[in-house]
Amino acid sequence: MKKIGEYVKWYVYITTSILMVVALIFGLYGAEELPGETLWQILVSGFVTTLLTVIMVYVDAVTVAGTVMKFIGHYACLCTVMIVLGGWFGWINLNVRGIVLMVCAVAAVYVLAFGAYYIIDLRAAKQMNQRLKEKYGEE
Repeated sequence: MKKIGEYVKWYVYITTSILMVVALIFGLYGAEELPGETLWQILVSGFVTTLLTVIMVYVDAVTVAGTVMKFIGHYACLCTVMIVLGGWFGWINLNVRGIVLMVCAVAAVYVLAFGAYYIIDLRAAKQMNQRLKEKYGEE
């Protein structure tokens, strides 16, 4: 059940981040509104990338270098998946410019999603530590 909760949490962070980045990109390119199908495509993109994230992020790395490589590999896999989905959904042209745009968009989503996860989980950890200190003192 805990894994389902983690999946849902990541899904919300990632899908919200994708929505924000897509809205920003549409706004920069002068689109006045998002097509209805784009919202469903965002949900599908969130589902697929969350699945990939949950599988890859929770793999234990023994060293700092292993952790760095894990996150680089995760980012590369996300870019690959989103380039394929972006081409399929018509979000990007499958040329150098379109691929670079998607790589940058994935980086923005990555920063937003992991930033939200870090900030929210850090606050929750601080609250738990405070409650433990209140209950057990400074032992």
